[in-house]
Amino acid sequence: MSLLPRGVHPIIYALFDATGDLDRQAMRRQIEVCIAQGAVGIVALGLATEVRFLSDDQQRQIVEWCVADIAGRVPLGVTIFGQTPDDQIERVNHAAAAGADWAVLQPPASVTDETGLVAAFSRVLEASPLPAALQNMPQFLGVGLSVEAIADLAARHKRVIGVKQEVSATETAELVARLAGRAQVLSGRGGIELVDCMTAGVAGHIPAPECADYLVALWDHMSAGREEEARDVYARVLPMATFVLQSLEALTTYGKLLFCLRHEIAFHQRAGAMAPTEFGLKALEGHARGLGIDTSGWDARLASVLKS
Repeated sequence: MSLLPRGVHPIIYALFDATGDLDRQAMRRQIEVCIAQGAVGIVALGLATEVRFLSDDQQRQIVEWCVADIAGRVPLGVTIFGQTPDDQIERVNHAAAAGADWAVLQPPASVTDETGLVAAFSRVLEASPLPAALQNMPQFLGVGLSVEAIADLAARHKRVIGVKQEVSATETAELVARLAGRAQVLSGRGGIELVDCMTAGVAGHIPAPECADYLVALWDHMSAGREEEARDVYARVLPMATFVLQSLEALTTYGKLLFCLRHEIAFHQRAGAMAPTEFGLKALEGHARGLGIDTSGWDARLASVLKS
């Protein structure tokens, strides 16, 4: 694979059942929803998937389920998390053997500075059987890469096909210009600054799935030169994106809940995850109405969430 399809590649949530196990049917439903909404790819095991709280077996299970459920309809990317480069090499080998198409390399948890991160990424890239994108999200991950460091890695390693660049649109534009087509740049952050990122030249967007249909519409408008229509969609999405991306805990609580509410999926939190509050649920409902989502049947379901 040399190029990823241009468009929206949702990164899936880990959906649990009432016993705390991964919910097989809900995970399959999530894939079907994303593809039906126009996703050009699926990504798994990122921060939205709560990868750092999943066992090794659960991580492998999600990858294998995704491969089975996607069935080759769109490419599957797997985020590679691990404490060390050796851990990541093991995980990327499993993803390749399971049938994934590409990888997203997240900074290993043991790395604390850019020099160490460049060395760690280099080691994993040299061993990876899959083409890979580098995840650059210093605000959430605590360590990141400069434009020059990313360009150097892309020049030295043929496995680098992209960068999941989750910083400002201004910084993203600088990276797109510096790479000059050597690797694709994909934005994230749930649609925040997506219009500006597309103007900067990103080749794709990787959000969590709760508003993926809106972001697909935005992408299609911008791609067709309808910037005014794209900005109208963005103005509706931004309050919700801002609300659910206050923190990773907010994303995997309120973002996941919104996805479940919209698609008739039972909502069960991972053990130890942040509990939604009455105020938070009212805010979520208000932002949903602003998006044009029908919330008229939510009262009973929100009440049950508070009781659980």
